[in-house]
Amino acid sequence: MESSNPFLKPPRSQHSHGKSDFYMSAGIHSGILLLLILVGLIAGSKETIPMGGGEYVSVEMIVLETGDSPAETVQEDITPATEEVQEEVIEVIEESVESEIEVEEVQEAEDVVSEQVEEVQEETTSPQSTDFIGVGSEGEAGSGAPGPASYEGRVFSAIRRNFRTSVNPSQSYRISFTVNPDGSHFHEVVRTSGDNGFDRAVTHALNSASIPPIPPGRTSPVNLQIEFFGPDS
Repeated sequence: MESSNPFLKPPRSQHSHGKSDFYMSAGIHSGILLLLILVGLIAGSKETIPMGGGEYVSVEMIVLETGDSPAETVQEDITPATEEVQEEVIEVIEESVESEIEVEEVQEAEDVVSEQVEEVQEETTSPQSTDFIGVGSEGEAGSGAPGPASYEGRVFSAIRRNFRTSVNPSQSYRISFTVNPDGSHFHEVVRTSGDNGFDRAVTHALNSASIPPIPPGRTSPVNLQIEFFGPDS
């Protein structure tokens, strides 16, 4: 008998109850599947390095913040060493330059000394000596006479060639005879013999002497110390 109560709900059919259970089961399975997918995605986000045999080993990189990077630390270590090397190189260069300057100065000093030695040698070897060259009463050359091939020898020969005397003075007659680079010449009397006849013979020999021209390039004067003797001297 059918009820006349309008508020009375009709009983659910068995078909409706089965459909509800199906939806609930599908929802549960979908949730489980979504959870598995999320877990797989999280696990796959880690970096892995393949190893032999198809196996994978997970490697995680940990960076420690120490304030300075390794490159900066290495640069700090290299910079002082580089500066030290540069300073050493500069010192070596300065020492080399100083050595070269010292060598040049020594060489210049040696050149100056050599020039001075040559000048002294020229002065020493020149006839500007206190030793007198003797001339006999017949115009013969005495000891210490210069070689006839030298300019000094030719000057000496020109002077003694015209000296002749028979007077025996109390002492010899001494002169200093000089020829300048320009060819001019003169003599100075160091001492006379004390005898007028002997002195006139010396003056005649000097005045009649034909002095040869000085050689080209001669820059220093030629000086001869000459002493005249009598027959018995």
